Amino acid sequence: MKTTTRITGICIGILSGSSLPLTAWGAHPLLTEDTGTQGTGHFQVELTQDLSYKKNESTNTRERRINAVLSAGLTDNLDVIVALPHDRLTDRLAAPDATVGGFADMEIAAKWRFYDEGALSFALRPGLGLPTGDDDKGLSAGHVAPSLFAVMTYAGKPWTYHLHLGYTRNIHDGPGERNHIYHASVAAEYALGESLRLVGDTSMESGTERSGHPNVGSVVLGLVYSATPNLDFDFGYRKGLTHPAADSAWLTGLAIRF
Repeated sequence: MKTTTRITGICIGILSGSSLPLTAWGAHPLLTEDTGTQGTGHFQVELTQDLSYKKNESTNTRERRINAVLSAGLTDNLDVIVALPHDRLTDRLAAPDATVGGFADMEIAAKWRFYDEGALSFALRPGLGLPTGDDDKGLSAGHVAPSLFAVMTYAGKPWTYHLHLGYTRNIHDGPGERNHIYHASVAAEYALGESLRLVGDTSMESGTERSGHPNVGSVVLGLVYSATPNLDFDFGYRKGLTHPAADSAWLTGLAIRF
């Protein structure tokens, strides 16, 4: 019983210190969103795995997040997006190691590219986090979490840049959590060839907990390989910059378009 309470408490702490909603935004392994859409009648399925670690005097945990994201093109410049993550968190200080796992909160969102001229484009991404996870296990925010993000992409050659600014309303009654979550991130891509891109980003977001460091910050470096025009593989590494973020994470994924 004590072990279960401990691992649940750690899980709640780690997940509440991360971003809301608890799904990734941009093309994996980036956190930064881009303005790209699928096009009318086209779809993308993205399957990703993030394996992260956090260790200090009182914590030694490993979290594996598998995320499934479906994007559907309603028009050439409007997508609807559904994402469902599955989390598995292990407390390595427990004897034996204790694990909490299950589906976390689902997100539904839309992405509307309202400006596209030459290399420059802008988009809006409203979203809604739904409390589909198990709140007792710490796998859910426990409430609906509306969000709105503004995105800019400048698609040059060989460099492409993305800027991502946004806000999430953390509708929580507890005095220990912030109600307003702000996000800012910037990403760059460099084409190493026709099918290989070097990608990286840096992000900073308000932490949901009022105690401790006020922001969750991280940097990402990775590669995206396009085996075909409709099949991408990615690999990356994320380093936490502030205490609420995981110390490190290995990122893998694939995206299929049809």
